[in-house]
Amino acid sequence: MTVAVMAVLQMVASPILKKLLTDTSTYLGVDMASELHDLETTIMPQFELMIDAANKNNHRAKLDKWIQELKQAFFSAEDLLDDYEYNRLESKAKSGKDPLPRHACTTSTIMKPVHFVSNRLSNMSSNNRKLIRQLKELKAILAKGKEFRDLVCLPAGNTAEGPVVQAAVVPQVTSIPPPNVIGRDKDRDNIINLLTKQVGIESSSATYSGLAIIGAGGMGKSTLAQYVYNDERVKEHFDVRMWVCISRRLDVERHTREIIESVVEGECPRLGNLDPLQCKLRGLLQNSKKFLLVLDDVWFEESGNEMEWEQLLRPLVSEQTGSKVLVTSRSNILPASLYCNKIVPLEKMEDAEFLTLFKNHAFSGEEIGNCRLRQKLEEIAEKIANRLGRSPLAAKTVGLQLSRTKDTTSWNYALKTDNLNDPGRALLWSYDKLDPRLQRCFLYCSLYPKGYRYNMRELVHLWIAEGFIDSCNENKRVEDIGKDYFSELVSVSFFQSVTEINSTTSYVMHDLIHDLTQSLSIEHCFTLEDDKMAEIPSTVRHLSVRVESMIQHKQSICKLHHLRTIICIDPIIDDVSDVFSQILRNSKLRVLYLSVFNSGKLPESIGEQKHLRYLNMVNTWISELPRSLFTLYHLQFLKFSPKVENLPENLCNLSKLWYLERHSLYVPNIGKLTLLQELSYFSVQKQKGYELWQLREMNGLGGSLNVTHLENVTMDEVLESNLHQKTHLESLQLGWSYMDDINVEDSLHLKILEGLMPPPQLRDLAIEGYRSAKYPGWFLEDSHFENLENFVLVNCTALESLPTNAELFRNCCSLRLKNVPNLKTLPCLPAGLKTLSIAKCPLLIFVSSVEPEQHDQWEDIMNTDQLVSNLSLIVSGFQVSDTRDIVSLEFSSLEQLMALMDADMSHLENIRSVIERKEFVIKDSINAWICCHKERMRLIYGRNIGLPLVPTSELTQLELSSCNITDGALAVCLNGLTSLEILRLNEIMTLTTLPSQEVLQHLTNLTELDIKSCWCLRSLGGL
Repeated sequence: MTVAVMAVLQMVASPILKKLLTDTSTYLGVDMASELHDLETTIMPQFELMIDAANKNNHRAKLDKWIQELKQAFFSAEDLLDDYEYNRLESKAKSGKDPLPRHACTTSTIMKPVHFVSNRLSNMSSNNRKLIRQLKELKAILAKGKEFRDLVCLPAGNTAEGPVVQAAVVPQVTSIPPPNVIGRDKDRDNIINLLTKQVGIESSSATYSGLAIIGAGGMGKSTLAQYVYNDERVKEHFDVRMWVCISRRLDVERHTREIIESVVEGECPRLGNLDPLQCKLRGLLQNSKKFLLVLDDVWFEESGNEMEWEQLLRPLVSEQTGSKVLVTSRSNILPASLYCNKIVPLEKMEDAEFLTLFKNHAFSGEEIGNCRLRQKLEEIAEKIANRLGRSPLAAKTVGLQLSRTKDTTSWNYALKTDNLNDPGRALLWSYDKLDPRLQRCFLYCSLYPKGYRYNMRELVHLWIAEGFIDSCNENKRVEDIGKDYFSELVSVSFFQSVTEINSTTSYVMHDLIHDLTQSLSIEHCFTLEDDKMAEIPSTVRHLSVRVESMIQHKQSICKLHHLRTIICIDPIIDDVSDVFSQILRNSKLRVLYLSVFNSGKLPESIGEQKHLRYLNMVNTWISELPRSLFTLYHLQFLKFSPKVENLPENLCNLSKLWYLERHSLYVPNIGKLTLLQELSYFSVQKQKGYELWQLREMNGLGGSLNVTHLENVTMDEVLESNLHQKTHLESLQLGWSYMDDINVEDSLHLKILEGLMPPPQLRDLAIEGYRSAKYPGWFLEDSHFENLENFVLVNCTALESLPTNAELFRNCCSLRLKNVPNLKTLPCLPAGLKTLSIAKCPLLIFVSSVEPEQHDQWEDIMNTDQLVSNLSLIVSGFQVSDTRDIVSLEFSSLEQLMALMDADMSHLENIRSVIERKEFVIKDSINAWICCHKERMRLIYGRNIGLPLVPTSELTQLELSSCNITDGALAVCLNGLTSLEILRLNEIMTLTTLPSQEVLQHLTNLTELDIKSCWCLRSLGGL
């Protein structure tokens, strides 16, 4: 088991030494630093040779013992350093002052206190002395490595043969080949033919029959099933399609819920028991004509759970026969209730097809410019492909790994590797090429069951909390580094992306890859399951729980003295206090992920978890939080149950907090949480603790930030907020309350916005409730916003135009304007604009260049005979107050328009008198509205020049609401919009006829047309 031992060493020893060497000379002296450096450069590369030599010389037991001592010594030192840091944080929270100097690298939880310890040895407490003793013990154990190398007679500098694997500088953007199924077209067509043709079901009253794809692991069964599932012929034949991954353990309730979610394309609530779930599923399917259910990765033993399978499949009904269940499995032994009357064995690919598949992966990414190198690699690729046993999974993992280093040395080394024809060995070869930091993160994933849908962000948060990702790079957030790690694992196909029904992306892991993680992490990671009663190894540090009740397992868990992680994957039925009162006595936990719905309170003993970094209560009904929770000064991630309504003021004592799931809005003095990475909403209040200057030191904020109620801001606060230093922000919204004092000076709004200069890297910027007619200086600078993609103005009542600065909108792909009543013109729209939304901008008038001259057509457009009858029908269902509001709004809009055009408004008094009349008559209101409308149309068509709306051909979404665009202007606008997918027209009273067929025929990509409340529309034109 050399490989397994190496995996553990790479997971633990290598990262340990790298961290220790960072500051060794500071606390152990220059001589020891030199020794440790020698250990890293001579001992670590020789571990594999040391293991082999130990096996031959009967010293393996001694080596294993030393490795265990090394790991335990490091973990003990880490815990003591953690305790020391906790005491510092506690003192800071109580006194408000930091007793220790801060260091540049704030992300390391291990090295920060060491400087302080070494510089103050003359004044050491008992904790300090304990720490120094532990560090000396670690030093002695590390030194044994050199002795052991001499014991097995390894000369210095002797390393394992093979290419040098560079420490991974994980790329920010990885090149992942697009999905491309090669060599399975015949299999696909055969399966589709079997699925879509009518086949009788013998001796069965079921409305479905089964079809199974059978093949060895790594042969591409799931990929082929996906290929079939998404084929247009299948989509047309079955009106309902469902996909569920079984992965060995059948859970009737969970899988029933997943089938329902696949049908409704949304989340299914937890109903508490199986019966209502199955009734719901039957109700959803009974009106379907034909359904297709894919059950991926089915495992079944003849002496197994036939009754559970019958229970799972019982709700499957449809109106007609011909529904199908498509199964993928490694075995042709399947439940009888699947009615699998056809088995499709998946054979190995032909050599030529397999070579094409392998090359598709191996030569993906950057093109090889050197023709001779390309030819040489082609020759090596053919030889490697011949050794992969025609396993598609091996082709993918080995090929993608080779694609990262397109040189003959690496490829020849792969060619010499033994047993690549075994998919498991090929995966292990690919794993060995990973940087140890990535290996550690990858093996952690063994805590989750096969078929699990991984969420990248959640997994990265867990990696950070466990200390797997650590960086002193102040220019890059640790979460972004973690995402780079994850992307690297995706790029070598250890994860595969899956688009969920709600359009989000999750990730899955192939069964064989999951088997690899479990085999390599068995010493540290364990999954507790009801149907797997194996004893938990005492060395386990990370535990996932998949049992209904933890009561019977409490004693076993309490014996795990090194436990750092408890993740409850499935809900448990126990009361939180009953279960965790003893378990939480283990004070070394870093991660606690709860899933329990029988308790509303977290026990006070949670406060004993001084090392806790991650606490997730989202999948609980916990509403009461103990005061002790807010003494967990190491806590980085705090995710609440939806039941939690209020947070105490002392939450701000958790100065290491990076991520707060909810309610950051209500936390007073949130500015103390200077490491917080997200703050989606901040409401400025005049109350102490909610001032804008609270944002001053929170320069790690990323994602989106919405700052509201700027009417409560003073100029001093504005300058102190330091928004321009929040360089990780991607989206910013600045807003005044729309009900703000209407008499406030416009210049004050301008000064405030001038002081709130955003960081230049913003992608999204929204301004709401702004009352000045001028833009701040930073808005007009050519180079300030180089990445702006989305720009929004809402309720900006004084602005008359958009900035004419073309550079501002150079990369803009979305422009949304809502209730900008004085906006009169638009600049030239950006070339890459994808979305344009204009609403409640009454002074924006779009007229084609020829319409002002077409006097002969005005009479027809101004004809309101049909409009009178239409309006009578429309307002008949309105309340009198609603009708008055509609007329008042039209009148107000007309007044604005006439003022803009300097038109005579003396004849409007009659209309005003109708609106202000106490006895409001519906008939008079209709006439008043008609008068307003005719006057509006006269002004629009009486203009001397036209103002067309001409977006670029790249536009995919156009929304126009409560603005003025004529028939001709709309035709000009839509002409040539070949990319347009969504067109929405709402409350456009200037529109009488839609464009002709000649114009509309170009809208070849249009999928949604929504026309509402366009009262004057008389003709659908060429629609």
